[in-house]
Order: sequence, then structure tokens, then C-alpha cells
Amino acid sequence: MNGQPKIETRPDQPYVGTRKVIAMREFDREIPAMTAAVSQWLDAHHVRPSGRPFLRYHVIDMSERMDVELGIPTDQALATTGQVASQVLPGGRYAVLVYTGVDNAVSATKGLLDWIASQGEQPIAHASEQGEVFQARYEIYLTDPETEPDKRRWMIEVAILVRD
Repeated sequence: MNGQPKIETRPDQPYVGTRKVIAMREFDREIPAMTAAVSQWLDAHHVRPSGRPFLRYHVIDMSERMDVELGIPTDQALATTGQVASQVLPGGRYAVLVYTGVDNAVSATKGLLDWIASQGEQPIAHASEQGEVFQARYEIYLTDPETEPDKRRWMIEVAILVRD
């Protein structure tokens, strides 16, 4: 872990996003395409993002496939159609950690999950046949890839909703 984990309360966050079930090896191809689809939708509808893009993990099975959603925050819920949908990240108590480098995602998230347990907290999640289902687990890309192409230098925040 790079930064110090912490618990913080966050409000509901509306966003527009697109969701897919993909394998980890497909991320380098699929995530940029998903980002482009949502960005193009925002441009076409003259909507300015209210925050940085994020990747929301709905269901995680690291050995197989993951149900992920690329989202971009908006000021309010929007009417959408097609592959881009209007959603809301639920407000509540989140365990949060900032780390550096895309390749450190797994170890940073494991460290955050270990820290959550050590604090007597629990993620709002449950097991299913498809993998671990999270109410809200996401990564915000704090570094703009347009200005910093080296993924090893990207700053990323992981946030996991925990029980009250």
C-alpha cells in the first residue's frame, strides 16, 4: 500500500457508465473502449463530467471473469438509452486507499481488505457462483492518462463500501 487507509463518509454520486463482463487479460483492450463510449455519449449530450472516471467492480472472480462498469460522475441523474446507463454510487462509509501504479492494484486492494478486517469493519459484499458481489467497490483514476502515459506512475484510489 502507498497511502494510509482510512474510513470516510461519501454522498450518493450520480454517474453514467457502461458495463461488461470481461476477463482480466481483456482490460487493456476493453477499458479504453468503454471509456471512449461513455465520453462520446457525454460529448454528444453536452454533459460535463463532475469528476474523474472510475472503474466499478460489481462481481469479482480474479481467475475467470469480472463484471465491471466504467463510470464518469455527473452532477445529477440523467436520462440515458443504449449501452450507456445512468447509475448512482451509493453514499455511505467507505474504506479508501490511494496507491501508485496500475500493476499494484491487486496487492493494494488486498492490503485495503486486510486493513478493513483489522479495523473490525466489513465490506458490503457476499459470495455468489459468479464470484464476490460488492455493493460498491471502485477505483478512481486520479492521474490523467493524457498527461502521464506511464501506467506505473498513475495514482489510483480504491474505495470499498463498508457496513455501518
